[in-house]
Amino acid sequence: MIKKVIYRTLWILVFIFTIVLVVWANMEHSRSNCSDININMHHKDYPALTSEEAIKTNVLKKMPTIIGQSLSAMDLQSIENLVRRNSQLEQVKAFLNINGDLLINVSPRKAILHIFDAKGQNLYLGEDLYLMNNSPTHTQRIMIASGHIPYLTEAERKQLVSGQKEIPKIYTQLYDLAKQIHQDPFLETLIDQIYVYESGEVELTPKVGVKRIYFGKINHIEEKLFNLKAFYINGKNQVDWQVYQSINLKYSKQIVCSKK
Repeated sequence: MIKKVIYRTLWILVFIFTIVLVVWANMEHSRSNCSDININMHHKDYPALTSEEAIKTNVLKKMPTIIGQSLSAMDLQSIENLVRRNSQLEQVKAFLNINGDLLINVSPRKAILHIFDAKGQNLYLGEDLYLMNNSPTHTQRIMIASGHIPYLTEAERKQLVSGQKEIPKIYTQLYDLAKQIHQDPFLETLIDQIYVYESGEVELTPKVGVKRIYFGKINHIEEKLFNLKAFYINGKNQVDWQVYQSINLKYSKQIVCSKK
């Protein structure tokens, strides 16, 4: 009986000591200051449009007193919101480690299309129709879209992100077209650029074969791309690419080739 009481008492003392130790460690940690910022980017199977160093530089620019700041006064939510303003990032999570370092884990957003709009503004269209700022230091070698694509002001882009404004229809159509091209390794390798005419019809620029592919309106995408792929694969030994300069996919159930 006495042994059981002693045993239980010891366990209670250990439990109390552990709680006191944790509370004391948390108090000491809260009295510490931020010693450094470490950015950890989760690299995926596609290149990022920004870097750990660029993210850290931006945090220090916007919050110049963050290093040396008391950990108890650190607003992690505000830090996450700041970093999340970078349209090139998909996920952001900030936390503090036991050494007093600020750790920020980020994931890059995947770009689907590189857009040059009607005024020459350079931006990327990311997954989920997310408009991504151009990076002065990083690029992604992906399909380009140019031509009569509406220019969006900074204010309009903010409205798009907040849901106050709908993205222009041509952006949605280009996104759908680019997504379907990316889903097929053959077509992804073949198509280099998309040009948008004022009429809304588009032209594709292939890397091999003819000089241009008239796609017409961005509709019946799956059928047109299927016909294009079948034409290239089945006609590679039958078509003299030196003779033809263009392919026209705009007509239903047929492909029209034009000679030079």
